[in-house]
Amino acid sequence: MKLAHLGALSTGTVIVVGLALIVPAFMGNGTEANRGTSILLSFDILGNDDVSGWCSDLASVLARHQIKAAVFMSGKTAQANPECVTSFPSSVDIGSRTYSYVDLTKTDYTTALDEVRNGKVALDETGKINSRLFKAPYGSTDQNIYSLLSRSGILADFSYASQYNKFEDGQFVKYNLTSFAGDNDGQEQFFALISNPSSAMTTVTMNFDSSMQIENIDEFISRLESLHEDRIHVVSASDLAGIDLTIREGEPA
Repeated sequence: MKLAHLGALSTGTVIVVGLALIVPAFMGNGTEANRGTSILLSFDILGNDDVSGWCSDLASVLARHQIKAAVFMSGKTAQANPECVTSFPSSVDIGSRTYSYVDLTKTDYTTALDEVRNGKVALDETGKINSRLFKAPYGSTDQNIYSLLSRSGILADFSYASQYNKFEDGQFVKYNLTSFAGDNDGQEQFFALISNPSSAMTTVTMNFDSSMQIENIDEFISRLESLHEDRIHVVSASDLAGIDLTIREGEPA
């Protein structure tokens, strides 16, 4: 797929847009967080190698458990492995990670905007979706990130370990979260805290990537389901934001 190159932006335009969107507002109240602990299972598809089988297996596990989640990948990975976009059920959000998985803090504004926009376009065209969800490669952002995202039609940013940002009323609003790695140590820390009735956590992300064994992910989900806690809710990114972040073809915008 050949993506059109975006034209250069003037310095004046960059400054005007940047001033309006450079910093997110103070804490919002959240949508799902008000009714217990909301848990988002987040999966990063790494590289542009052949990960189609891994994605298909993960999609099967999520569908069998009827569990919500979010999946993130670069535009290149989506084009090389269409199943990583198309195989997931509608309860799973699909988010972009730029087109070629670049560190946005090490490029100029115009290049960074091309990367963010073209990453979204690649996912949208591959999966016939409108993806409005983003996660920065390496978790690296700078003062331009909110301008880049708003100019690309992206409404939610999960680039950080301690917050996510949602676009509302013309600006990005910050919401706190607690993140855990999906490795064995991270899983044990997660279960130790989530099983504690006095835990103050309201929004949690469990972060897995495509280097992990599907069997391990399946076991984690089964263990999570066995808790039978009324105060625990597994949610999608759309649930957290209160906005449909992945609009599939045929669905209302």
